Amino acid sequence: MALTNTQYDALMRGYQERQQQRRRLIREREEEVYLRVPELESLDQKVAELCAQSAEQLLSGDASAVDHMKRELQELRQKRLTLLSGSGYPADYLTPPYRCPDCKDTGYINGQKCHCLIQASIDLLYARSRMADLPDGHDFSHFRFDLYDDGARDEKSGMTSLECAHNAFDSAQIFVQNFKRCGGNLLLYGDTGTGKTFLSHCIGRALLDQGCSVIYFTAFQLFRIFEKNVFSKDADASETHEQILDCDLLIIDDLGTEFSNSFTTSQLFLCLNERLLRGGSTVISTNLDMKELRDLYSERTSSRIISSYTPIRFFGSDIRIKQTLAHKQETKE
Repeated sequence: MALTNTQYDALMRGYQERQQQRRRLIREREEEVYLRVPELESLDQKVAELCAQSAEQLLSGDASAVDHMKRELQELRQKRLTLLSGSGYPADYLTPPYRCPDCKDTGYINGQKCHCLIQASIDLLYARSRMADLPDGHDFSHFRFDLYDDGARDEKSGMTSLECAHNAFDSAQIFVQNFKRCGGNLLLYGDTGTGKTFLSHCIGRALLDQGCSVIYFTAFQLFRIFEKNVFSKDADASETHEQILDCDLLIIDDLGTEFSNSFTTSQLFLCLNERLLRGGSTVISTNLDMKELRDLYSERTSSRIISSYTPIRFFGSDIRIKQTLAHKQETKE
C-alpha cells in the first residue's frame, strides 16, 4: 500500500482540474484578444487548417509536402507572435505555462509517474501520517552521537551508550533501505530519554520520502482511536482505525505510558496480530523491558512481539537533559 485508491483518485482529480482551468483560461484570453486583434483569429484558423493538412499529408506519405507545410506553419506562428507583442501582449499569453511543464499537468511522462505526482503523493502521505507537525531536524542527518557516553557498559547488552546508539542507528537505516523489499518490525526499547522516539521519527520520515504510507501515534492517541471506534462508533475513528491496520508502517510511540487495562491489552494484540496477517510493518518504542511487556500486555502479545520484531536496545542517561544544557550554553555564547 502507498496511496489508497481514494487518495490517488483525489490527486488525479486535481490534475484534471488544472487542465480544465488552463483550457478555460485560454478560451477567455482568446475571446479577449480576438476582439482587440481580429487578424489574430484569422491567423489561428489558418494554423489549425494547416496542421490538419499536414497530418493528412503525413499519413499519405508525402514527406516533401509535410516539410513545406512545416515552413508555412513556422511563418504563421512568427506572424502570430509579432501581432501579439505588437498589441502589448506577452508571447505566451494564449499559451499560458503549465504548472508542471514536464508532464503538462497530466501527472505522467511516457506512462511513468512524473516527479510532481510523486511529490504530491508524498505530501499527501505526510499530511495523513501525523508526522507533518513534528519539529524540523528529526531525520537521520541530525542524529547526534556526541550526546551518548562511551564509558559505562550496559549489563544486558555489554555495550556502552554510544555503541548502543550506533547499533540502533545502523539497524534503523538498514530497515529503511530494505523496507520496500522485505518490510519487517522493530522494537525500540530501553532507558528513558535515550533517543527511541527520535529514531522512530527518522524512520518514519525516510519512508514517507520514499512514498510509503506511514502513520504515527503515541500509545495514548492510538488507544483513544480504538476506544472511539469500539464504543462511540465514530465514523472518523473508524476510518482512521482501518488506515492504522492497512498502512505500510505504523509507529507506536511510548507504549506503556497509556492507562493500561483489559481493553488496551486486547486491542494491542488485535492491532499487532492483524497487521502481521496483512503483511504490514510496525515500529514500537517503549521504556519497558521484555518482562514488563509480558506482565502488562499478556503472554500472547509479548509472544507476537518477541517472535516477529527485531529488538533494538537503548542504554544510558537522558540525552534530553544534555541537549537542554548544550542549547543553554550555545545561547550564552
